[in-house]
Amino acid sequence: MKKILILLFTTASLAGVAQQQPSFTLAEAIETAIQHNGSIKAAVYEVESQKELRKTSFDLPKTNVTLLYGQYNGFPRNDHNISVTQTIPFTAFGSQASLNRSLATSSQLKKAVTENELIYQVKSVFNQVSFIKSRHQLLLQQDSIFEGFLRSASFRYKTGEGTLLEQTTAETQRNELKNQLRQNEGDVMVLRLQLKTLLGVEILPDIHAVELTELILTNLPDTTIVKANPSLAYARQQVEIAKNQKKVESARFAPDIQLGFFSQTLIGVADLETGAIATKSDRFTGFQVGLAVPLWFVPHQARMKASEFNRKAAQRSFEYYETSVKGELQQAIQQYLKNKSSMDYYRSSALPGADLILKQSQAAFRGGDIGYTEYLLGVRNAVGIKESYQHTLRDYNQSIIYIDFLLGIK
Repeated sequence: MKKILILLFTTASLAGVAQQQPSFTLAEAIETAIQHNGSIKAAVYEVESQKELRKTSFDLPKTNVTLLYGQYNGFPRNDHNISVTQTIPFTAFGSQASLNRSLATSSQLKKAVTENELIYQVKSVFNQVSFIKSRHQLLLQQDSIFEGFLRSASFRYKTGEGTLLEQTTAETQRNELKNQLRQNEGDVMVLRLQLKTLLGVEILPDIHAVELTELILTNLPDTTIVKANPSLAYARQQVEIAKNQKKVESARFAPDIQLGFFSQTLIGVADLETGAIATKSDRFTGFQVGLAVPLWFVPHQARMKASEFNRKAAQRSFEYYETSVKGELQQAIQQYLKNKSSMDYYRSSALPGADLILKQSQAAFRGGDIGYTEYLLGVRNAVGIKESYQHTLRDYNQSIIYIDFLLGIK
């Protein structure tokens, strides 16, 4: 009974550990990152903030309500005057609304930029994990080879056919492979921690077992389509913001409209036609219309010039960034073509040759046709070719991931 309880407890604990470490596919990881990553949440709040600020487009200053009470009309009684005035700035007639719309669009584009960068990082992590897991399989294959080599070397040394150097070499090679396997496991843990940050989750995630396979790039992109790049669209929007900011400064330079209304008493004033005397019950009303004209132009002119410089700076920044993105895309395409050419070489020639070298080296060593020095040289050459192919395949996939990033492809 005690053994059964221990078994049940162990099974439940393992199940809990498995539940605590969810495994993600690439699509699931991207979706989770977009929902929970802190930078995305911050970008969403900024979008909501700009949506609310659009309601401030028609923003009027505070309404002035004043009371004038006292003997402003004569000695006998105290009169009172109530006045209501409102200033309407010229920015309320469209320029501020245009600026607010462009700022709202900018916040949405900034969110798209954040998403694009986040997706690129998640894809890169998965590509690296695929590489490390494929390398792990290759290391296991090498480990199996050197385990056999060690057994053979130990047997040959015991029977007097081999040397201590051969046995020591075999044991050293086997231990080196064990160390590389441990390092490989550590690399996976580092990537899992990186993925945890990207996904914005509390539990250390695992990555669904994926094989390092070739990604497909259907057509080579043209540099003219970089306009879809979210960062470039965001830079272009900064030019629009600068233009609208200049319009706002121009509107602030224009006169403000002032509207007012008053209601007052004029106790004791006589009507010249009827001779009636005004009392406190009689109200005299009217309205005011005016303009607030700036008399000191230097600050306004300075703000206008500054806004024009900001517009020029935004335009030049956009043009430079567009050139940079086009250049990066051209470099990414060349990197892709270089890696693709290298992959074609490995698949057509190098990999079959490596398999043949490994097979013949093992057969020759078992048959006593070659010594352990030649055997190790053959194994290392074959394994080195396979490792180089894995590195090339990883770099090839990364070049496609980077091209997708530059084009804003999710």
